[in-house]
Formats: sequence, C-alpha cells, structure tokens
Amino acid sequence: MTTLQNPAGLRALGATPDEARARLTKEFDRLEAHLRARQADWTRTQPGRDWSPAQEAEHVVLIDMGIARLLGLLLSERELTPSAQVPGTLRDGKRQTPPFAAPSADGLAWDTWETRWAEHRAAFEQVAAGVRETPGRTMWHPFFGELDALDWLRMVSGHARNHRLLLEQSAAAGA
Repeated sequence: MTTLQNPAGLRALGATPDEARARLTKEFDRLEAHLRARQADWTRTQPGRDWSPAQEAEHVVLIDMGIARLLGLLLSERELTPSAQVPGTLRDGKRQTPPFAAPSADGLAWDTWETRWAEHRAAFEQVAAGVRETPGRTMWHPFFGELDALDWLRMVSGHARNHRLLLEQSAAAGA
C-alpha cells in the first residue's frame, strides 16, 4: 500500500502563487538546459532508469499538459466531479507512472523536442499565470492526496526538478 506524502512539503516550492510561478520558471529553465545537453544519448535508456532522455522529456510534457487542463478546471466555476481516490503504485520504492502519462517507445524526436517543449511550456505558463489557492476546490493526486490549484502548480515544479535530477544522476553514472 502506498502511504500518501504530506502535501505541506510542496510549500517549499513556493509559499505564494508568485513564488510558485517563479520556481516553475526556474525548474523549467533548468530541465530545458539539461535536455539541450543530451543529444549524444537522447534515445539511450539511462543507467538505473527505464527511460531515455527523449522519453523523460515526453513524460514531463504529458503530465504537465494533463495538469494544465486540471488547473483550468480548478480555477473555473465549473462543478467538480469526484474522481476515484486511487493511491499511486510504488515499485522498489519508486513512484510508477500511470499508463496515460507513459512515454512512447521512442520519446520525443531530437529534431522536434524543443518546439514541442516550447509549446507545452507556453501553454502551461499561461494557465499558471492565473493560479491561486482554491480552498475547497481540490482534486486527488495519487501520491499526495487532495491538492488545490496552488499545490498542483508546486507539484509540477517538483516533478520537473525530480526528472532533471534523475537525468543528471544518470548522465554522471554513464560518464
């Protein structure tokens, strides 16, 4: 059984909406810069990982675009439909990606990833610009439980950071 993490830990990624947006920019910048340096092993599965940098990039885009839609809903006045509260899966202590967010076998192509990343980033940052706390308007996260819009924004920053750190570790292990 998965034990939910305390979402209060997400506050380290920005105490206020402005701080959370600044952190998002910082984490997107850092991940993007790291990805630019990975052409030589872009499609190679990384040491200690199941994915290549191309697949890591695609996964981050898929997650972020799903969360952008979710943020739009949380920030709206539309009725929220309760969702299943299914805890996430851990394997060997690692969070497992839900099938809808798993990358393709090849991931993003090197010659098009920057365009796809830029489009995803612009779309996400547009939604993030309006993020605020949404008390009483939450949606379930499989590892954190109920999160409001600001916590979802914080989570995206942490997700980008975590994937960058994993990529940096795998690059160091492969060197």
